[in-house]
Amino acid sequence: MIAVLGMVIFASTKMLAADTKSARVMRDRMFAKRYAEMGLEVGRHPQIELYDPLLNYGDDSGSYTVRLTTEEARFNINRLLLQSDGAILRRIFTYWGMKPDASARMVDALKDWVDADDLTSLNGAEKRDYEKMGFKGLPYNRPFKDLDEMLLVRGMEALNVMRPDWREWFTVYGDGRIDINEARPDFISVLAEVPMERLTPLLKYRNGRDGAPHTMDDMKLASAVQVAQMLGVFQPKIVQELQQWVQFQGPIRRIESVGSFNSMQRKLLLVTQNNQTLWRGEVPVQ
Repeated sequence: MIAVLGMVIFASTKMLAADTKSARVMRDRMFAKRYAEMGLEVGRHPQIELYDPLLNYGDDSGSYTVRLTTEEARFNINRLLLQSDGAILRRIFTYWGMKPDASARMVDALKDWVDADDLTSLNGAEKRDYEKMGFKGLPYNRPFKDLDEMLLVRGMEALNVMRPDWREWFTVYGDGRIDINEARPDFISVLAEVPMERLTPLLKYRNGRDGAPHTMDDMKLASAVQVAQMLGVFQPKIVQELQQWVQFQGPIRRIESVGSFNSMQRKLLLVTQNNQTLWRGEVPVQ
């Protein structure tokens, strides 16, 4: 009887400990989100600048870190598919480590999703192909309205495993031109077909005298010719592509706020244009 009672007490203690841990996790998630929301509200204020100290805050309980950029600092997936031959998208997939045949299949499947017809591309997938896989009503045959919609495309499940941060590369907003003053170095490398080491002069220029991004002395690139010269690109085809695909001040604001509480982190994202919300939600912390 004593042994049985001991087992009951032991089991009850374990359950209480598990409940307590679960309650702590829930509490930490709640407060991490609150800090992220605080940062989001600070970041959306129209007078907040990229270098404002209010974008970073911390106290004994938690903290938030806010990053301001433009949504056009990413590749517009719809324009890559509808207004080009898919070359830039193939370069992105190759940069990620995809083999040429896998890249071709992925590009064609994405193209078949957004085009208006039911004609299957060489390596693509249309209605009949999705029905064979047990999916009815696919593809939508229209541009993507949300990045998560891309997960419905054949082949994206494997890509999502291979490259979990793929959403950081794309957007569905803007006119398709990439903001060269805000774009990540690897984005520029892929766009201009130059190795990363060739970006050094351009990045030094953007970062200004202090060598740090998003500070008061940052410099702005102003023309595709200037970009080409700093990258050491002289091929007419690449220069023409830069003129077609770059801009220098995207009008759509992207506000990323990461809230922290104990070891928990949560990231909220707000996309706005002319003070109007285009998208708001939670995204994974990379």
